[in-house]
Amino acid sequence: MKAIFFLPLILIQHFSTLQNVEDFKANMQHDYLIVDVRTPEEFENGALPRAVNISITSLDFPFEINKLDKEKPVMIYCKAGSRSARAAVAMKALGFDKIYELDGGYMAWQAAKN
Repeated sequence: MKAIFFLPLILIQHFSTLQNVEDFKANMQHDYLIVDVRTPEEFENGALPRAVNISITSLDFPFEINKLDKEKPVMIYCKAGSRSARAAVAMKALGFDKIYELDGGYMAWQAAKN
């Protein structure tokens, strides 16, 4: 007798627009908010121009993010991409609509400079 397995369909919802370094850099010319979700220590060792640091690992993250203008597009990044993806989910739940995420994070940004 054959066993038939039905796998549930997993719907993947995108909470942000993932952008390569070139597109992310082009968007930096606009008056968008730029949020670095890495730790303060990582931020102090280098960050993108105009970025503000609101660490996703901080208990204050939702409160600090909620102070930002939800009507304005926001650009987010972390070191490699996983923390910014988590931040995008949280920000979407808090009412942010236009979220741009740097694909590959700060590491990709640094690699593109070399």
